[in-house]
Amino acid sequence: MKKISTKKICTLGLLTAITVILGVFATFRVGNLIKVPMKFISVFLVGVLYGPLSAGSVAAIADLIEATKMGINPMITAVEFLCGFIFGACFYKVQDNKKYYLRALICAVLQFLVAFFVMSYILCSMGIFADFWMATWVRLPQMIILFVLHTAVMCGSRRLVFQLKDFLTRGRGQ
Repeated sequence: MKKISTKKICTLGLLTAITVILGVFATFRVGNLIKVPMKFISVFLVGVLYGPLSAGSVAAIADLIEATKMGINPMITAVEFLCGFIFGACFYKVQDNKKYYLRALICAVLQFLVAFFVMSYILCSMGIFADFWMATWVRLPQMIILFVLHTAVMCGSRRLVFQLKDFLTRGRGQ
């Protein structure tokens, strides 16, 4: 079994706290149905720095902490884990080259598909929407906004991500 360093535990705890704060205070609403949360930014950073399992765990734990005020739904927490896992799978150990932008686009498409179709199904099963197609059409504007936002953040933060990665890996002999 691989040891987990104190530095990694502290960094993951800090990024989990940031994810919760972003989920609570940096979620923008347009009308009653369009919700644009910014918590994906810290989950993306965890995915880049520590990989898919860490990113999925941070997303799921942050969702559980946020859900204490609304009630916990394990299906939504599983989707949050999957979205975090996708960030880590697409960006862990990525090099600073031209394929970075392709990875960002693939990641945004996967996030879109999972968050759009799986969450629409879950919302229908919870009784929030009458049928699946109604849920997808109502959620389409939100998902387009999130797709553009995810792509812009992932592509726009490329240089910052690699600087942060270099900063955190100093002193580890890498």
